[in-house]
Amino acid sequence: MEPMEYPFIFGTAGHIDHGKTALVRAMTGVDCDRLEEEKRRGITIELGFAPLTLADGKTVSIVDVPGHERFIRQMAAGAAGMDAAMLVIAASEGVMPQTREHLDILDILGVKFGLVALTKKDLVDDETLELAVAEALDVTRGTCLEGAPIVPVSSLTGEGVERIREEMAKILERVPPRRGFGAFFLPIDRVFSKKGFGSVVTGASYQGCVSVGDEVAIMPSGTVGKVRSLQTHGAGVGSVTAGQRVAVNLASVSQDLLERGDAVCAKGAFIATDCMNVWLDVLPSAPTGVAHWQRVRLHVGTADVVARVSLLRMSADRKKSELLPGSGGPAQLLTESKITVAAGQRFVIRLYSPLVTIGGGRVMLPNVGAAKGRAEREAKAAIVEGLSARFGPVALLAAVVRDRGVLGASGLFALSQMDKKVFEENLSLLSAALDAYGLLEFGPSRVFMSDDAFEAAMRSALRLLQSFHEKHPERAGVDGEKLCASLNVLRGAASVASGDFKALLSLMAARGGIASVVVQGKTQYLAAGHSASLDRKLVELVERIGDAVAAAGFNLAKLSELEETLKASPSDMKRAMKHLRENDGLGMLEGGLLLPRRTRERLLAVLSSMDGDITVASLRDAVGVNRKQSLAMLDFLDAQGLTQRVGDKRILRRGGAGE
Repeated sequence: MEPMEYPFIFGTAGHIDHGKTALVRAMTGVDCDRLEEEKRRGITIELGFAPLTLADGKTVSIVDVPGHERFIRQMAAGAAGMDAAMLVIAASEGVMPQTREHLDILDILGVKFGLVALTKKDLVDDETLELAVAEALDVTRGTCLEGAPIVPVSSLTGEGVERIREEMAKILERVPPRRGFGAFFLPIDRVFSKKGFGSVVTGASYQGCVSVGDEVAIMPSGTVGKVRSLQTHGAGVGSVTAGQRVAVNLASVSQDLLERGDAVCAKGAFIATDCMNVWLDVLPSAPTGVAHWQRVRLHVGTADVVARVSLLRMSADRKKSELLPGSGGPAQLLTESKITVAAGQRFVIRLYSPLVTIGGGRVMLPNVGAAKGRAEREAKAAIVEGLSARFGPVALLAAVVRDRGVLGASGLFALSQMDKKVFEENLSLLSAALDAYGLLEFGPSRVFMSDDAFEAAMRSALRLLQSFHEKHPERAGVDGEKLCASLNVLRGAASVASGDFKALLSLMAARGGIASVVVQGKTQYLAAGHSASLDRKLVELVERIGDAVAAAGFNLAKLSELEETLKASPSDMKRAMKHLRENDGLGMLEGGLLLPRRTRERLLAVLSSMDGDITVASLRDAVGVNRKQSLAMLDFLDAQGLTQRVGDKRILRRGGAGE
């Protein structure tokens, strides 16, 4: 049967010198100890890889991990890409410290399938073997390998090797294929240079697909390169998908710019981070709980960095806040150096000193800001809890919006870690389920906003409007653009246009928090229930101005002359003019000429009677004014949309005469 590459990774786990590498060699014929030091010392130091072809022709990957406690970071890096695990326990020695720690790591990383290989069967009698089986049953109880097949095996004689292959084939049938929705992401576990090819990196593809010729980014540095060629198990391929062991030959990227812990990513899809929202579980066997702001070693993908744990739910005494052994909760991880992680990725944490595995969990939101204050912590905690309960692409997009408060569609795409097609599909699903996620959508840029952020924006707008009304009771309202400029709510939201601001204010008006009024063709906003009011002094001034501009008729009054005639202060005149413009339709024309509503209505009636022969000269003659005034009146009507200039003439727009 022709071998068929299948995207599945089995990983070994277990104490040092329990026969992991020997068993892989017996199953595959490949010696995973490739380093000279490994061969000299007889121990595995680095990750090893081998292909395994099963009876049905499917070829899967085997990842062999070190068993020594000093190399737990390598083990965690290898385990991060496993679909299933083979826990190796030497029947001659039984369960040892790293047996338990490796099993804990498998649990933390969410490995749900596997088997137990009792190696070195040839070195023990039947009674000792029975004890080893009983001990294996006991150590796996309550773990991801509870109920898993326990297979005695001898790598020396070959007894049991075929049975392990058979059990692996059964596991393969039970494990569902990876259903990742993210863009291509491959944590790098090995870097080398090959003569004639250049830089090569290897790793287990976590999600997405990549093809020869694709541009990729090396994160967290952001270095851009191109995929020159791809290999799986030494064979060249055109593309790879999630769950495959991959060697990527990178063009235009120096080996000096690559290291374990970096990731090969779809270009533009990932952002380097030093703060992420996570769900954190503490192992029941942990020697201590995890305290707020505790320093830990973080293993995520193939990265190994120092981080601080910031608990999102804390007791009144922050210094005493902690997650106890056996418990879990929402938290933030703040790393001391930038890394790149994928949403949904599993991680392990160990004590900073001594290096003991104490817990781990799952990354919910990879790129967030550090929580400040109890209210923000509570809000982020609720987002993590909701996403942990139903993790998926639509829920992830909703969680990103809720965390940021407001995002335009392009800004959401930049944080989604999805390719464009997948993003658009899930954005449409999100748009159809806004209420379920507590979100709103508005504006030409498709801005998404959480209900909480909208309510906060509404309160902020009302405060601004009420303050304005107190200072300017005579004014009808605030211009929409000025109000939006004063609101912080959409600042920082990527690709938000002016139309989005207007749509937000219209949404607020529709929900009754604020009201709108059109003043001389422009929409202004006011607190619901507000009406302009004047003090007695201003009432008198408004009446005098009104009388003066009305008396002038078509021979329009001029503001500068009016100020001198009425002997009013500049501030009072400014307030009165604002009121008349907003509430009585007073028009301000070129040169400071004033056109009151009644005069404008008379002017439109005159224009309507001119049978379309509307020019500066004909209007001048019809109403008995000079050319400057005639031109100013027509320009004003053009700007108001009541007339339209065509050559030297004007056309009265439909309905213009009645306005």
